[in-house]
Amino acid sequence: MNPITRFAITVLLMLSALAGCALPGAIAVNTTNADELQRKLGKPSETLANPAGGEFWDYAYGPEGTETWRFAIDGSRMVRSKEQLLTHQRLDKVIPGATTEAQVRELLGKPGQIMRLSQGPVWEWRVSLKPTPGHYFVSFDQKGVAASKGIVRDFHADGDDFGGAP
Repeated sequence: MNPITRFAITVLLMLSALAGCALPGAIAVNTTNADELQRKLGKPSETLANPAGGEFWDYAYGPEGTETWRFAIDGSRMVRSKEQLLTHQRLDKVIPGATTEAQVRELLGKPGQIMRLSQGPVWEWRVSLKPTPGHYFVSFDQKGVAASKGIVRDFHADGDDFGGAP
């Protein structure tokens, strides 16, 4: 078999395997129940109580993925809303000096990595925000309040290997 044919078969097999997988953004709100959601996306990364009733199911596509989806499941086990958590709008809601660890967790979901430093923990999520993919960090003080936040560009993800020649 020649290399082009082998490559074409490999691509077709990969596409057919992916066709059976559901994408979180394609889940229909108000018509999908919790059992269907779990059949399509698998077990949630995290389940949280919803203060308004029911629960939130988070699907974190990390630590190397760049999306965390949150689905609100009501008391009748229907999916009532869905939201991608790692957006500019949500990242901007983290306010140094004011936002607590619990509030950051509610806003962004479970971090991909937690580093323990002497001045306090640093949480990290991989994000794919225009114009640049990168890593979003929130550092906390000893009291659990956000001290700083920022995005570090992921040079490898966008093909720029620190500006060096190949």
